[in-house]
Amino acid sequence: MRTIDTRGQQCPVPIIATKKALKETKTGEAFKVLADSLTTLNNLTRFLKDNKTEFSVEESAGVWTLTIKKGAGDFVQAEADDYFIPHFSRGEFVVAFTSDKMGTGDDELGNLLMVNFIKAIKELDVLPAKMVFYNRGIMLGKDDSHVIEHLREIEKMGVKLLLCATCVNFYSLAEKIHIGTLSNMYEIAQTMASATNVIKP
Repeated sequence: MRTIDTRGQQCPVPIIATKKALKETKTGEAFKVLADSLTTLNNLTRFLKDNKTEFSVEESAGVWTLTIKKGAGDFVQAEADDYFIPHFSRGEFVVAFTSDKMGTGDDELGNLLMVNFIKAIKELDVLPAKMVFYNRGIMLGKDDSHVIEHLREIEKMGVKLLLCATCVNFYSLAEKIHIGTLSNMYEIAQTMASATNVIKP
């Protein structure tokens, strides 16, 4: 049986993962979801009840295992965003992305490092206040970007994403970016100047 491990993840990530798994599961089949937060458990059970989805719950050593069975009929009337609880803490630092790769050297390695870096942001105890993207950094915000789903989750956690509009126009990406806020360099400069720290991966 397929298992979705959401331990250590903040809402709405576990609900997004559960919703995705439900869509991928055939009618009559089941899968398991692991959660180690009572808040996550409560949100998941409410989400499943609202969608009239059959499930059972077992607890062991602070970990709840939900066994979820896909029923017949159209699924998902409730949206994951309806169960959004902001990350418990956001700091005053800003992350600035100037490239779609992390570091200099091999491009494949740079892509891998950037994916891992952005995934790690979701797991921080304190999230950034904002994330800014300029020059080739805006490539990360494209609909087909290798990190777009992670950025959507981060945005839903309450982090504001600012993308340089001049850069978007320069690279002719206006039709390919549907995340964050298109911003100007004054706002980006003001955001970075007022931050306690600016991190540039």
